[in-house]
Amino acid sequence: MNYPNFKVCCRCFTFNQSMYITDTMNGFIMQQTSFPFVCTIVDDASTDGEQEVIRKYVDENFDFSEGSIAFNKETDYAFITFAQHKTNKNCYFAVLYLKENHYSKGMGKQKMSYLAEWRDMCEYEALCEGDDYWIDKMKLLKQVDVMESNKECSICVGITETINREGQPSGKFMPSKSYSGLFDLEKFCNQQFRLGQWFGHTSSFFFRRETMRELEKFRNKVFVNFPYGDIVVMLGCLLLGYGYMIDDVLSRYRINSGGFNSSLLADVDKAIRVERKLIKGMEDFDVYTEKKYHKYIANRILWSKCIIDYYASGRNGLVYLRPKYWKIAK
Repeated sequence: MNYPNFKVCCRCFTFNQSMYITDTMNGFIMQQTSFPFVCTIVDDASTDGEQEVIRKYVDENFDFSEGSIAFNKETDYAFITFAQHKTNKNCYFAVLYLKENHYSKGMGKQKMSYLAEWRDMCEYEALCEGDDYWIDKMKLLKQVDVMESNKECSICVGITETINREGQPSGKFMPSKSYSGLFDLEKFCNQQFRLGQWFGHTSSFFFRRETMRELEKFRNKVFVNFPYGDIVVMLGCLLLGYGYMIDDVLSRYRINSGGFNSSLLADVDKAIRVERKLIKGMEDFDVYTEKKYHKYIANRILWSKCIIDYYASGRNGLVYLRPKYWKIAK
């Protein structure tokens, strides 16, 4: 297959998000760029009709006419559809409808290998899960411009609005004060681990593919115990370069939409296991960085211990009450 010279691979893993996935796909196709990009959507054998929602959307909005580059094929693990959008000629979808749920079978990591056909040809990668969506039509173009103007930059993020399941605004993922420009690992650790304020949500992540290749060389030495993939991407990118914060709202994140974080509120034992694993991951990272960021990491570990104590005492709903139980490590 002679693909276009894709510059960006937009990666979307989704499961049972039939209520939300249309917003996600709308955010992809509205992107105005000067380059072709491919959106790789992997449905992990949803049981709520999400695969049918995606198929209908692709059938209605993408070009399957005679002479187009569209194709459908079956592999041992998925049914795959590739096509170009009818009007946004820079937008392409590669959709993988998995035949069996990989997460429940412990095969989650295999999903990444299925995307190599498109990821490996791209210079950049963007993330957006199936219950989140982009709201800035210039998002990809802005982030490419930032990365090409700042060669020392490994990852670019922006502000993300949070909304509840009904779509009502509930807050923002952003630094504790309005901030734009380059930031390093220390600034990130201060904001995220000491102050509890994110430099960007996963739905705004945009990074160099080359950085990810470098990260894979030492990932298992440093990040094997981290339960969250987004923190691995951020810390790994900042070990290898700088980050850049765009002071614009680029995306929206749904609170309690049925994803991994939502599941922690419904399963106290799982939440405690995740926090214990995160503590081990932070301890590993502290050793790897030779205690350079210890005062921030120690606070994040204390934060996790407070969460464990909170849940172990029989309480829940920590997402809303957490600030009351924060402690600052001295």
